[in-house]
Amino acid sequence: MAPPTLIERGSPTVVPASTSAPPLRQGSKLPPRVRLLILFVLNLGLHSALLTVTNNFLGNELGQIAKKPDRKGDEPLDLFYLLAPRLGYKLAVVWLGWWLNYDFFDISSLTALANVPYVYLLTTFYDVTPITATALFVNEIIAIALPTYLLRPRSALNNNKIPLRNRYLLKSHQVTYSSTLLAVGVYVVVIYSAITTGQLTSFLIAHSEITTFVPAYDETPPGMALKLLLAGYATKNFLLNPAIGATAASDAATPAEPFNAATANLPQTFKHNFWNFSRRTRTLIKQTVVASIFILGNTTVRAYSLEGTDAVGAAGYSGVWILATIICGGWYVWVGDAES
Repeated sequence: MAPPTLIERGSPTVVPASTSAPPLRQGSKLPPRVRLLILFVLNLGLHSALLTVTNNFLGNELGQIAKKPDRKGDEPLDLFYLLAPRLGYKLAVVWLGWWLNYDFFDISSLTALANVPYVYLLTTFYDVTPITATALFVNEIIAIALPTYLLRPRSALNNNKIPLRNRYLLKSHQVTYSSTLLAVGVYVVVIYSAITTGQLTSFLIAHSEITTFVPAYDETPPGMALKLLLAGYATKNFLLNPAIGATAASDAATPAEPFNAATANLPQTFKHNFWNFSRRTRTLIKQTVVASIFILGNTTVRAYSLEGTDAVGAAGYSGVWILATIICGGWYVWVGDAES
Protein backbone atom coordinates (compact mmCIF):
# COMPACT_ATOMS: atom_id res chain seq x y z
CA MET A 1 0.00 0.00 0.00
CA ALA A 2 1.47 3.36 -1.06
CA PRO A 3 2.17 5.91 1.69
CA PRO A 4 -0.19 8.92 1.80
CA THR A 5 0.88 12.00 -0.11
CA LEU A 6 1.48 15.17 1.93
CA ILE A 7 0.04 18.34 0.43
CA GLU A 8 1.80 21.57 1.28
CA ARG A 9 -0.47 24.58 1.93
CA GLY A 10 0.43 28.23 1.99
CA SER A 11 -0.01 30.52 4.96
CA PRO A 12 -3.63 31.40 5.72
CA THR A 13 -4.81 34.81 4.57
CA VAL A 14 -5.67 37.09 7.48
CA VAL A 15 -8.60 39.41 6.82
CA PRO A 16 -8.34 42.66 8.80
CA ALA A 17 -11.20 43.32 11.17
CA SER A 18 -11.82 46.73 9.59
CA THR A 19 -12.81 45.10 6.26
CA SER A 20 -15.45 42.88 7.86
CA ALA A 21 -17.26 45.71 9.65
CA PRO A 22 -19.10 48.55 7.97
CA PRO A 23 -16.97 51.67 7.83
CA LEU A 24 -17.79 54.47 10.21
CA ARG A 25 -18.71 57.89 8.91
CA GLN A 26 -15.55 59.86 8.38
CA GLY A 27 -15.20 63.60 8.70
CA SER A 28 -13.97 65.87 5.98
CA LYS A 29 -10.57 65.01 4.51
CA LEU A 30 -9.54 68.66 4.51
CA PRO A 31 -6.79 69.62 6.98
CA PRO A 32 -8.14 70.72 10.39
CA ARG A 33 -6.87 74.30 9.97
CA VAL A 34 -8.64 74.62 6.63
CA ARG A 35 -11.88 73.27 8.07
CA LEU A 36 -11.57 75.66 11.01
CA LEU A 37 -11.15 78.60 8.65
CA ILE A 38 -14.11 77.46 6.55
CA LEU A 39 -16.19 77.08 9.70
CA PHE A 40 -15.39 80.62 10.81
CA VAL A 41 -16.19 82.10 7.38
CA LEU A 42 -19.44 80.13 7.11
CA ASN A 43 -20.47 81.17 10.60
CA LEU A 44 -19.95 84.88 9.86
CA GLY A 45 -21.56 84.71 6.44
CA LEU A 46 -24.58 82.71 7.57
CA HIS A 47 -25.11 84.87 10.63
CA SER A 48 -24.95 88.03 8.53
CA ALA A 49 -27.41 86.66 5.97
CA LEU A 50 -29.88 85.50 8.61
CA LEU A 51 -29.65 88.85 10.41
CA THR A 52 -30.38 90.69 7.15
CA VAL A 53 -33.45 88.54 6.49
CA THR A 54 -34.67 89.02 10.06
CA ASN A 55 -34.31 92.80 9.85
CA ASN A 56 -36.12 92.93 6.50
CA PHE A 57 -39.13 91.02 7.77
CA LEU A 58 -39.32 92.06 11.42
CA GLY A 59 -37.75 95.50 11.41
CA ASN A 60 -34.47 96.62 12.91
CA GLU A 61 -35.53 96.80 16.57
CA LEU A 62 -31.98 96.33 17.79
CA GLY A 63 -30.80 99.28 15.72
CA GLN A 64 -33.01 101.56 17.80
CA ILE A 65 -31.40 100.56 21.10
CA ALA A 66 -27.84 99.84 19.91
CA LYS A 67 -24.91 102.19 20.37
CA LYS A 68 -24.16 104.47 17.43
CA PRO A 69 -20.70 105.57 16.28
CA ASP A 70 -19.80 109.03 17.54
CA ARG A 71 -20.03 111.19 14.43
CA LYS A 72 -18.32 114.08 16.21
CA GLY A 73 -15.17 112.09 16.70
CA ASP A 74 -13.29 109.49 14.69
CA GLU A 75 -16.17 107.40 13.36
CA PRO A 76 -14.13 104.49 11.90
CA LEU A 77 -12.30 104.09 15.21
CA ASP A 78 -15.52 104.11 17.24
CA LEU A 79 -17.11 101.62 14.87
CA PHE A 80 -14.08 99.37 15.26
CA TYR A 81 -14.44 99.38 19.05
CA LEU A 82 -18.10 98.42 18.68
CA LEU A 83 -17.54 95.57 16.24
CA ALA A 84 -14.17 94.18 17.36
CA PRO A 85 -15.42 92.56 20.61
CA ARG A 86 -18.27 90.85 18.77
CA LEU A 87 -15.95 89.56 16.06
CA GLY A 88 -13.43 88.41 18.66
CA TYR A 89 -16.09 86.54 20.59
CA LYS A 90 -17.29 84.74 17.47
CA LEU A 91 -13.73 83.73 16.67
CA ALA A 92 -13.32 82.41 20.22
CA VAL A 93 -16.56 80.41 19.98
CA VAL A 94 -15.50 78.73 16.74
CA TRP A 95 -11.94 78.05 17.88
CA LEU A 96 -12.78 76.78 21.37
CA GLY A 97 -15.64 74.66 20.10
CA TRP A 98 -13.29 73.08 17.59
CA TRP A 99 -10.46 72.63 20.12
CA LEU A 100 -12.82 71.03 22.65
CA ASN A 101 -14.16 68.62 19.99
CA TYR A 102 -17.77 69.80 20.23
CA ASP A 103 -20.09 68.51 17.53
CA PHE A 104 -23.17 70.37 16.27
CA PHE A 105 -25.31 69.17 19.19
CA ASP A 106 -22.79 70.30 21.82
CA ILE A 107 -22.17 73.69 20.23
CA SER A 108 -25.92 74.24 19.78
CA SER A 109 -26.53 73.65 23.48
CA LEU A 110 -23.64 75.92 24.45
CA THR A 111 -24.78 78.67 22.08
CA ALA A 112 -28.34 78.48 23.41
CA LEU A 113 -27.12 78.62 27.00
CA ALA A 114 -24.86 81.60 26.26
CA ASN A 115 -27.56 83.61 24.43
CA VAL A 116 -30.50 83.15 26.80
CA PRO A 117 -29.36 85.96 29.18
CA TYR A 118 -29.14 88.46 26.32
CA VAL A 119 -32.52 87.48 24.89
CA TYR A 120 -34.12 87.75 28.33
CA LEU A 121 -32.55 91.20 28.77
CA LEU A 122 -34.01 92.40 25.46
CA THR A 123 -37.55 91.19 26.09
CA THR A 124 -37.72 92.12 29.79
CA PHE A 125 -35.90 95.46 29.98
CA TYR A 126 -35.70 96.84 26.41
CA ASP A 127 -39.22 96.22 25.12
CA VAL A 128 -38.02 94.09 22.17
CA THR A 129 -40.84 91.92 20.84
CA PRO A 130 -40.58 88.19 21.61
CA ILE A 131 -40.71 87.23 17.95
CA THR A 132 -37.69 89.42 17.13
CA ALA A 133 -35.73 88.15 20.14
CA THR A 134 -36.60 84.54 19.25
CA ALA A 135 -35.49 85.07 15.65
CA LEU A 136 -32.15 86.47 16.82
CA PHE A 137 -31.76 83.52 19.19
CA VAL A 138 -32.47 80.96 16.45
CA ASN A 139 -30.12 82.77 14.05
CA GLU A 140 -27.22 82.39 16.49
CA ILE A 141 -27.79 78.65 16.82
CA ILE A 142 -28.21 77.97 13.10
CA ALA A 143 -25.17 80.05 12.16
CA ILE A 144 -22.84 77.87 14.25
CA ALA A 145 -24.65 74.52 14.27
CA LEU A 146 -25.12 74.07 10.52
CA PRO A 147 -21.46 74.62 9.51
CA THR A 148 -20.32 72.42 12.39
CA TYR A 149 -22.67 69.66 11.23
CA LEU A 150 -21.16 69.81 7.74
CA LEU A 151 -17.51 69.88 8.85
CA ARG A 152 -17.40 67.68 11.94
CA PRO A 153 -18.88 64.19 12.56
CA ARG A 154 -21.14 63.48 15.50
CA SER A 155 -19.36 62.63 18.74
CA ALA A 156 -19.65 59.25 20.43
CA LEU A 157 -21.73 60.78 23.23
CA ASN A 158 -24.42 62.02 20.83
CA ASN A 159 -24.38 59.00 18.52
CA ASN A 160 -26.88 56.39 19.69
CA LYS A 161 -25.23 53.73 17.50
CA ILE A 162 -22.07 53.80 19.61
CA PRO A 163 -22.44 51.85 22.88
CA LEU A 164 -21.82 53.63 26.17
CA ARG A 165 -22.10 52.26 29.67
CA ASN A 166 -24.82 54.74 30.69
CA ARG A 167 -26.52 55.16 27.34
CA TYR A 168 -29.82 54.17 28.96
CA LEU A 169 -29.60 57.26 31.20
CA LEU A 170 -28.99 59.53 28.25
CA LYS A 171 -32.03 58.09 26.47
CA SER A 172 -34.24 58.07 29.56
CA HIS A 173 -37.20 60.46 29.28
CA GLN A 174 -37.51 60.55 33.06
CA VAL A 175 -33.91 61.71 33.48
CA THR A 176 -34.33 64.27 30.69
CA TYR A 177 -37.54 65.78 32.05
CA SER A 178 -36.52 65.83 35.70
CA SER A 179 -33.04 67.22 35.03
CA THR A 180 -34.41 69.89 32.70
CA LEU A 181 -37.04 70.96 35.22
CA LEU A 182 -34.39 71.05 37.94
CA ALA A 183 -32.29 73.47 35.88
CA VAL A 184 -35.35 75.58 35.04
CA GLY A 185 -36.22 75.75 38.74
CA VAL A 186 -32.74 76.96 39.62
CA TYR A 187 -32.82 79.70 36.97
CA VAL A 188 -36.30 80.81 38.04
CA VAL A 189 -35.35 81.03 41.73
CA VAL A 190 -32.12 82.97 41.07
CA ILE A 191 -33.46 85.39 38.44
CA TYR A 192 -36.85 85.92 40.08
CA SER A 193 -35.20 86.58 43.45
CA ALA A 194 -32.79 89.07 41.86
CA ILE A 195 -35.73 90.97 40.32
CA THR A 196 -38.17 90.91 43.24
CA THR A 197 -35.54 92.00 45.75
CA GLY A 198 -34.64 94.93 43.51
CA GLN A 199 -30.97 93.98 43.32
CA LEU A 200 -30.95 93.33 39.58
CA THR A 201 -33.14 96.29 38.62
CA SER A 202 -31.14 98.71 40.78
CA PHE A 203 -27.90 97.48 39.27
CA LEU A 204 -29.20 97.88 35.71
CA ILE A 205 -30.47 101.39 36.45
CA ALA A 206 -27.01 102.40 37.66
CA HIS A 207 -25.11 100.95 34.70
CA SER A 208 -27.46 101.10 31.70
CA GLU A 209 -30.36 102.96 30.13
CA ILE A 210 -33.29 100.61 30.60
CA THR A 211 -36.28 101.24 28.35
CA THR A 212 -38.98 99.64 30.50
CA PHE A 213 -39.47 97.77 33.79
CA VAL A 214 -43.07 96.69 33.21
CA PRO A 215 -42.28 93.14 31.96
CA ALA A 216 -39.90 92.64 34.89
CA TYR A 217 -42.48 93.71 37.48
CA ASP A 218 -45.13 91.55 35.80
CA GLU A 219 -42.98 88.42 35.98
CA THR A 220 -44.41 85.35 37.70
CA PRO A 221 -42.57 82.09 38.45
CA PRO A 222 -44.72 80.00 36.04
CA GLY A 223 -44.31 82.54 33.25
CA MET A 224 -40.58 82.78 33.84
CA ALA A 225 -40.30 78.98 33.88
CA LEU A 226 -41.91 78.85 30.45
CA LYS A 227 -39.44 81.44 29.11
CA LEU A 228 -36.46 79.58 30.57
CA LEU A 229 -37.51 76.08 29.53
CA LEU A 230 -35.04 76.03 26.64
CA ALA A 231 -32.28 77.30 28.92
CA GLY A 232 -32.92 74.39 31.29
CA TYR A 233 -32.84 71.89 28.44
CA ALA A 234 -29.58 73.32 27.07
CA THR A 235 -28.06 73.26 30.56
CA LYS A 236 -28.99 69.63 30.99
CA ASN A 237 -27.54 68.69 27.59
CA PHE A 238 -24.31 70.60 28.02
CA LEU A 239 -23.55 69.90 31.69
CA LEU A 240 -25.16 66.61 32.65
CA ASN A 241 -24.95 64.52 29.47
CA PRO A 242 -21.13 64.65 29.15
CA ALA A 243 -20.79 63.86 32.86
CA ILE A 244 -22.99 60.79 32.49
CA GLY A 245 -21.14 59.70 29.37
CA ALA A 246 -17.75 60.16 31.05
CA THR A 247 -18.44 57.45 33.63
CA ALA A 248 -15.96 54.67 32.87
CA ALA A 249 -16.99 51.04 32.62
CA SER A 250 -16.41 48.95 35.74
CA ASP A 251 -13.82 46.76 34.06
CA ALA A 252 -11.98 49.76 32.60
CA ALA A 253 -11.17 51.43 35.89
CA THR A 254 -7.50 51.47 36.77
CA PRO A 255 -6.35 51.63 40.39
CA ALA A 256 -4.93 55.01 41.31
CA GLU A 257 -1.37 55.16 42.48
CA PRO A 258 -1.06 55.91 46.20
CA PHE A 259 -0.14 59.51 46.98
CA ASN A 260 3.15 59.93 48.82
CA ALA A 261 3.49 63.42 50.27
CA ALA A 262 7.20 62.89 50.90
CA THR A 263 8.10 62.26 47.24
CA ALA A 264 5.33 64.12 45.40
CA ASN A 265 6.17 67.31 43.52
CA LEU A 266 4.08 70.49 43.56
CA PRO A 267 1.80 69.64 40.58
CA GLN A 268 1.09 66.17 42.03
CA THR A 269 0.30 67.66 45.43
CA PHE A 270 -1.97 70.29 43.91
CA LYS A 271 -3.80 67.67 41.82
CA HIS A 272 -4.26 65.37 44.83
CA ASN A 273 -5.68 68.12 47.03
CA PHE A 274 -7.80 70.06 44.53
CA TRP A 275 -8.49 67.77 41.57
CA ASN A 276 -8.93 64.39 43.22
CA PHE A 277 -12.42 63.76 41.83
CA SER A 278 -13.98 61.06 39.74
CA ARG A 279 -13.89 61.35 35.97
CA ARG A 280 -17.60 62.20 35.96
CA THR A 281 -17.17 65.05 38.44
CA ARG A 282 -14.12 66.44 36.64
CA THR A 283 -16.07 66.49 33.37
CA LEU A 284 -18.97 68.27 35.03
CA ILE A 285 -16.63 70.90 36.51
CA LYS A 286 -14.99 71.49 33.13
CA GLN A 287 -18.35 71.85 31.37
CA THR A 288 -19.59 74.28 34.03
CA VAL A 289 -16.45 76.40 33.69
CA VAL A 290 -16.78 76.48 29.88
CA ALA A 291 -20.47 77.40 30.09
CA SER A 292 -19.75 80.17 32.61
CA ILE A 293 -16.99 81.63 30.42
CA PHE A 294 -19.20 81.66 27.35
CA ILE A 295 -22.11 83.21 29.25
CA LEU A 296 -19.78 85.91 30.56
CA GLY A 297 -18.25 86.60 27.16
CA ASN A 298 -21.42 86.60 25.07
CA THR A 299 -23.58 88.52 27.55
CA THR A 300 -20.90 91.14 28.18
CA VAL A 301 -20.23 91.73 24.49
CA ARG A 302 -23.90 91.82 23.48
CA ALA A 303 -25.16 93.87 26.44
CA TYR A 304 -22.30 96.36 26.10
CA SER A 305 -23.44 97.08 22.54
CA LEU A 306 -26.74 98.49 23.88
CA GLU A 307 -27.12 102.24 24.27
CA GLY A 308 -26.09 103.56 27.68
CA THR A 309 -24.65 100.30 29.01
CA ASP A 310 -21.13 100.31 30.43
CA ALA A 311 -18.76 97.36 30.76
CA VAL A 312 -19.47 96.92 34.48
CA GLY A 313 -23.20 96.70 33.85
CA ALA A 314 -22.82 94.21 31.01
CA ALA A 315 -20.49 91.93 32.96
CA GLY A 316 -22.43 92.30 36.22
CA TYR A 317 -25.70 91.27 34.57
CA SER A 318 -24.07 88.08 33.30
CA GLY A 319 -22.99 87.24 36.87
CA VAL A 320 -26.57 86.41 37.87
CA TRP A 321 -26.82 83.82 35.13
CA ILE A 322 -23.39 82.42 35.87
CA LEU A 323 -24.41 81.93 39.50
CA ALA A 324 -27.49 79.97 38.40
CA THR A 325 -25.38 77.84 36.05
CA ILE A 326 -22.88 77.01 38.80
CA ILE A 327 -25.74 75.99 41.10
CA CYS A 328 -27.05 73.70 38.36
CA GLY A 329 -23.61 72.15 38.06
CA GLY A 330 -23.57 71.53 41.82
CA TRP A 331 -26.95 69.82 41.67
CA TYR A 332 -25.83 67.65 38.77
CA VAL A 333 -22.87 66.35 40.76
CA TRP A 334 -25.44 64.45 42.79
CA VAL A 335 -27.98 63.81 40.04
CA GLY A 336 -25.40 62.39 37.64
CA ASP A 337 -23.96 59.93 40.15
CA ALA A 338 -24.48 56.73 38.14
CA GLU A 339 -21.52 54.90 39.65
CA SER A 340 -23.24 53.88 42.87
